[in-house]
Amino acid sequence: AKWYCRGVDTVLGEMADPLEVFAVDECEDTALEYVMGKSKIMYKAPPENWSMLGGEEVENFITDDDGNTFYYQKWYDPDCARFEDIPVTQRPDDMPSHRYCDSCQRMEQIRKNETPHVSEKLEEDKQNPKVVYYSVLSKGGLDYRVGDSCYLLPGSFYFNVKPAPPPSKVSRKENVDEEVYPEYYRKTSEYVKGSNIECPEPFRIGRIIKIFTKKSPNKLVEEIKLKVVKFYRPENTHKGVTASYTSDLNLLYWSDEEAEIAAYDIQGKCTVMFEEELNESVQEYTRKGRDRFYFLEAYCSKSKEFEEPPSRARTIKGKGKGKGKGKSSTPVIEVKQVAAVKDNFQYRKLRSLDVFAGCGGLSEGFHQSGVAESTWAIEKEEPAAQAFRLNNPGCTVFTDDCNTLLRLVMDGETTNSVGQKLPQKGQVELLCGGPPCQGFSGMNRFNSREYSKFKNSLVVSYLSYCDYYRPKFFLLENVRNFVSFKKSMVLKLTMRSLLSMGYQCTFGVVQAGLYGVAQTRRRAIILAAAPGEKLPFYPEPAHVFSPRACPLSVTIDEKKYESNMARVWSAPYRTITVRDALSDLPEIRNGYNKLEMSYDREAQNGYQKAIRGSQHQPILRDHICKEMSALVEGRMRHIPLAPGSDWRDLPNIAVRLSDGNTCKKLRYLHPDKKNGKGPNGQLRGVCACAMNKPCDPTDRQFNTLIPWCLPHTGNRHNNWAGLYGRVEWDGYFSTTVTNPEPMGKQGRVLHPEQHRVVSVRECARSQGFPDTYRFYGTILDKHRQVGNAVPPPLAKHLGLEIKKCAEVSQRHQQTLEDKK
Repeated sequence: AKWYCRGVDTVLGEMADPLEVFAVDECEDTALEYVMGKSKIMYKAPPENWSMLGGEEVENFITDDDGNTFYYQKWYDPDCARFEDIPVTQRPDDMPSHRYCDSCQRMEQIRKNETPHVSEKLEEDKQNPKVVYYSVLSKGGLDYRVGDSCYLLPGSFYFNVKPAPPPSKVSRKENVDEEVYPEYYRKTSEYVKGSNIECPEPFRIGRIIKIFTKKSPNKLVEEIKLKVVKFYRPENTHKGVTASYTSDLNLLYWSDEEAEIAAYDIQGKCTVMFEEELNESVQEYTRKGRDRFYFLEAYCSKSKEFEEPPSRARTIKGKGKGKGKGKSSTPVIEVKQVAAVKDNFQYRKLRSLDVFAGCGGLSEGFHQSGVAESTWAIEKEEPAAQAFRLNNPGCTVFTDDCNTLLRLVMDGETTNSVGQKLPQKGQVELLCGGPPCQGFSGMNRFNSREYSKFKNSLVVSYLSYCDYYRPKFFLLENVRNFVSFKKSMVLKLTMRSLLSMGYQCTFGVVQAGLYGVAQTRRRAIILAAAPGEKLPFYPEPAHVFSPRACPLSVTIDEKKYESNMARVWSAPYRTITVRDALSDLPEIRNGYNKLEMSYDREAQNGYQKAIRGSQHQPILRDHICKEMSALVEGRMRHIPLAPGSDWRDLPNIAVRLSDGNTCKKLRYLHPDKKNGKGPNGQLRGVCACAMNKPCDPTDRQFNTLIPWCLPHTGNRHNNWAGLYGRVEWDGYFSTTVTNPEPMGKQGRVLHPEQHRVVSVRECARSQGFPDTYRFYGTILDKHRQVGNAVPPPLAKHLGLEIKKCAEVSQRHQQTLEDKK
């Protein structure tokens, strides 16, 4: 029997249509005694004019519910919660129809793709007849040939040199004098939030020189093995991690070291070119696509020297004067030059509507991916709307209420009150946005009253746009907790709404740090595709990131859902650090407000070169920071530079402030029932409540270097860890907020070395905005625009996945037109 899944058994749960079932790839032989009766299941096909039916009442597909009649329109993946169009499979000619099962065929194809196998046999090893050589290894739907470069798991091989240890950091205080540092005892954990100490290594990279099978004496099956040449990254050489401070992420070093690896260690293909063989600049070469690396030199681990690569390192013929050091018995790799197939296809960018657009982080990433052009945007806040206009001069930006605009269009209007042309049905091809969700995020129960709130929320307004315009692709971005609001009811209602429109859809949680920003920022993303389109997958991570910041699974109704991402333990590139993002920016003081300035040094690495862009006359904008009071500035000056430093490291002293006043020492007048006394009998309480008594208003103290309010309430707030905290050069930012405050919810906002909060441009860089990106308004307006934005690198990777799917559809359409 081939199984169907009831809606209640999917991620939709109780929100599902009781008459709708879903095809699943499950089947089994069932005994006749288990058959309880006959049911009727009908396929609900999308209407031919589906894209123009938006905003119209739709009749129920099943009008009379007899309890035995159901309908289906989508296939369901229970692991990733993906609802897709029913997949089409072709029955093999040699298989009788009564023996054919499309689910079995699909599952068999998946197993075949995932299992490594070899082809194009070359020869057997005469000295060892158990070894047979081949030209091609196939794995995961990709063919790997001799001469190809590939990603390998970090443990697949090791290097012959031990990298230098990282530079010593300012050490934390030992044998602390509690008279001077009375709050230091609260630092009970060695873990520093924002640290990359636990960050995994990126993939190893190798070039395949042999593919062979080897029969093990203790195994009956043949093992598939490869011999590869090792490439070094800058941080793998004897120079260690400091070499990466000034290196391009795509730079490698050739080596004459070889390793034998298992086929299961291969994680993907990449391209590695010798720079002299490029017909373009390195920047143009790496910008043209992902997984592109290059090398200029070879590295010799024995002499710890950098040399000119040998001739066998060249992929195209053998140019250059290779010195030939560290010669190998392996012959020169000869890569067959295959003539490029002429492709007349030209991708057409989608017309996009960005709702709740903010300053345009999502649209900027889509521009970088090439998936779409910003045709329309809606942003009610004038400063953010003006910032969007500055960066997208060809886009029509509306500042009206989104519900008002949609009502105008539905009433047949073509322009708004100020004469701006409104998008009409059939014009919007990509709808994207991040609707605010404060209206229902604080609800305690999800009853009929709360359901009414949901219907009146901006999420439903956004879904109404999708229902009316019926775009080819739809993206909803929100905070990570969107998927958990009120036992995931909001997520379920959103998915149900999209399915009732006829969309394919899925949801997932992504971490922006995995896509090239020096910041932890988890976001919920719902993707949808129109019937007949291909539903995008979530992009595979491009960078490794701290495992503590990467729990991306979601548990709904006691079932755990994972995204489609396969790169769980590693990725092509190392993590991006605060140093990568900020180290080339000029030093500024507290309250600096000059809007434009010049860079005072060259870009330190490839990441900074890319983020500066190709300005003809480089100008740095918005490197401005909030001016804090003299007392707050005094506190910042006394925060040490050691990683993990925060308010608990402040000395209890009286100091003269920049405004001429002198702050006071904090007085500890009460015992602390929870923390006891200091080593010399010092009291640790600043209020009577430390002994579980009512607070005494006369205990409050002002103008102290250690803020009185923090030890007052620290026992019940995790010691206020991170307030007045510095970001770490080799770490990452906590989630960038809309208003950096040392005493705010996210208080780790002090520069690693300078005595000030991070600037607008530094926050923008933590989000991955290029330096050419403009913001508008007051300094608080600009901080709000940056903090509310989707990081453009994350949006770019999402855009690339949408582009892949749009290209499939456009190619198919072009093929049909060519046949006419």
